[in-house]
Order: sequence, then C-alpha cells, then structure tokens
Amino acid sequence: MKKTLYKAKTSPLPHQLEATNFLVQKSEAALFDEQGVGKTKEVIDAVITILKQKRSEAVLIICPKTLMYVWQNEIKKHSYLIPVVIEGAGKTKGYKFLSFANMYIINYEGVKAELDIIKLLLEARKCLIVLDESQRIKDPDSQTFKAINAVRELVSRRIILTGTPVANKAIDLWSQFYFLDGGKTLGEDFGAFKKNYKDSSLTKEKLAELQTKIRPKSIRRLKDDVLELPEKVYKTVLVELSPRQNEIYRKLKEELLIEIVNTDERVIIDEAKAILKKLLRLVQVASNPGLLIPDYQEVPCKFTKLDELLKEIMESNEKVIIWSSFVGNVKTLRNRYRGFGSLNIHGEIPILERNKFIQLFQEDPDYRVMVANPAAAREGITLTAANNAIYIDRSFNLVDYLQSQDRIHRISQDKRCNIIKLVAQNTIDLFIEDKLIKKQDIARVIQGDTDKIDESSYLTKEEIIELLH
Repeated sequence: MKKTLYKAKTSPLPHQLEATNFLVQKSEAALFDEQGVGKTKEVIDAVITILKQKRSEAVLIICPKTLMYVWQNEIKKHSYLIPVVIEGAGKTKGYKFLSFANMYIINYEGVKAELDIIKLLLEARKCLIVLDESQRIKDPDSQTFKAINAVRELVSRRIILTGTPVANKAIDLWSQFYFLDGGKTLGEDFGAFKKNYKDSSLTKEKLAELQTKIRPKSIRRLKDDVLELPEKVYKTVLVELSPRQNEIYRKLKEELLIEIVNTDERVIIDEAKAILKKLLRLVQVASNPGLLIPDYQEVPCKFTKLDELLKEIMESNEKVIIWSSFVGNVKTLRNRYRGFGSLNIHGEIPILERNKFIQLFQEDPDYRVMVANPAAAREGITLTAANNAIYIDRSFNLVDYLQSQDRIHRISQDKRCNIIKLVAQNTIDLFIEDKLIKKQDIARVIQGDTDKIDESSYLTKEEIIELLH
C-alpha cells in the first residue's frame, strides 16, 4: 500500500521535474513559476518524495477559499495521497483534523479561526506547510499574516508559491520571505526593508539587488521558456463615449479634481487606497454608468463594441472570457449573452456552483461565454476551452490583470490566445494601462524575468491632477 501511496499517477514535464527537485532539496523554498507552468503538479510531486523519505509526515496547504477543492482534485489527479478539505462548522472541522490524511487543505481565513487546533496538529505531526498564492500575506500588519506567522516555527519545512510574488509593489516580498525563513533573506525589520525599497527610492540597481537576494531560495521559469504554447496576441480596441456617457464622466472628473486639488500631498500618500477607490468610479462610468446611476438607460459604448466582438468570436466557433472588475457588470453581461450559453464567476457564487460552471464551460460546447470578475476567478483555475479574453475594464491591481489572462494561456491550450482590451478614449483607461505596464516592469526585474526597466513613476498628486484635467 505504501509503495503505491508514494507514487505519482502522472508524469512530469522536464521543467516540472527541475522544480520538484528544487523543492525537495530545500527546507525553505519559493516557487515563483509563471502562471500556467504547472506549479500545483510540481508541489504534489515534491510532497510525494518528501513524505516517502520521511522528511515530513503530513502537509498543511493554506490557500484561497476558492482553491481548496482545486487542490483536492489535483492531488487525486496526480497522486495516490489522501487529501482532506478542512471546512464546515464547529466540531465538523475538528473531526477533519483528526481524520487520517497526507494533505490537509484549509483557507487563509480558516487559519485565523482554527489557530489553536492547527497548532495541535503541527505539534503532533512533523508537517510541511505550503502557502499557495502567497502574495495573500503581503501585508505584515494584517491578521492573516499574524495568524500564519504564529505557526511558522512549528514546522521545519516551508514552501511558498505564486506566479505573482510582487503583487503591486516591491515591498510585497518581505512578509512572504519572513514566513519562509524568519528574516534570513530580507531582514527581520519590515520598516527598514520598506524604507530601502519603497516606490520613490527604487532604482535599477536596487531592483537587481533584491532579485539577487531572493534567488538562492526561489525558482522561476516563464511559460515561453519551458512550454511550447500558442502565441498570446494583445489587441487594444478604442471606443468613444457617447455624448450622454461623456457628460457623466466629465462631471465626475471635475468633482474629483476639486477634491484632489484641495488635498495635501501627504494625505494623498497616506490615503492611497481611498483615492484609488474614488478614481475607480471613473473606470465604472467609462465602462457602464449604470453601475453608479441606477436609472441609466443608454447602452454603454463598450457593450455595443462587445456585441460586435462576440459576434465574430461566435462565428469562428470559439469561446471567450469577458473580464470586469465590477460584479454588477458580470451579472448584467451574463444576462445579455444568455443566447450564447453564458456562465459567470464572482464572489457571491458558492464554490460548488462555481466549480460546476467551470466544468460546463470546459466540457460542454453549448456554453461559450464566461463572464468573470478577476478578484474571484484569477487564481488556480483552467479555462483553456476559451482562447479569447476580453477586458471590458481594468483596475489598478496588477495581479488581477496578469493572473486572469493566464486562465486561458496555460498547459492544454492549443490555439492562439487573443487578449483584447476595451479602452475608452480620453478616459482613465489609458492612465491605468500606463500604470500596469510600469508595475509589470518592476515585477519582472525583481523576479529575474528581465534586467531592463524604464524609469518608473508613481501615483503622485501632480499625476492625478494631470489625469483629471
């Protein structure tokens, strides 16, 4: 029985074998392979070897809630190991911890709620902890980081994995590596690290220095380097706001301009998140004024252009993902395209129903349109039945953009992937495009993807005022 238990069901690709060996050899390892390379398979194969060699007795996987059953299914697909998903109410969760399993799967929120019983598990069994989508703990002041950090010293082996370790800023790395090694790589003092690598002081040399620091404990490969995937083609489609939509946009922009002009520069920095939320109202109007104005009757210009694009895709007998940062758009567009067999994913849909929608989209030719919110569907799922992704709007979140597009561009895709961005002319859409490109440049240098970067600029008061004029 044990011989079968510690054997893989599926064979790894050469690059996956390299990553698996890296994870087995190191007690503290960061797996930063790009989205779509097959990180889950790499971790499972490493776990098989680690358990077989008795370096650990069990594994605790901590992941986003939406990925718990993805992990369970992948473990069953690639191995004979026994997984158990820790969920339910009250005593139900406790009993699951007591059940025999090789791999216990819990979400980040669950760690906070079940901290005491997790500590008991880790004290009773020699465990390995795996953090999936480890950028989730990027804020060292968060309760999530504090709960995760409370159990780090109870295990001798730790793995973090994410395709986007630099979620939005260079400082996102600190807490991930602190969990990994207690400050050996990036120091024990977040304040000192933040001061050294804050946005305004970043240079090419500092980015390269940071990349050099994390290299010994991390492995990262790009899809283009290890897989023969179809090309990914980017296309920007410009649309013009209608007079009514443009008037709404202009008035909102003027209101925000007055507010920003009268706000101190220090406040702009301290309340960056609040400022971004206000700017996102402009994104909503450029996308669909109905998100802010309930009685808005006109068809938004982007919806009209989307109709044209979907007609072409349907005539080509292909499938498509439509991405929007706003749940209101996701619901509206799902109803708009029911004639094409539309499905949707957003945060209000229960996990089991969401998984059913994913399976239908992947396997049933009658379901040809998936409308999704990146915050709910950017991680850990495969939607390669589609080879088209259309962004009707985008936020300032780099992770949302990078991870969502790779739902279609990953292992098992055999068609050219079209990434189409709808951009409203003379609006905040163009500003967001510029900011995302600059964020991506910084992330690429730190992660070792490139050594070239343009001089970066950040969201200053002057920039916002220029945007709003």
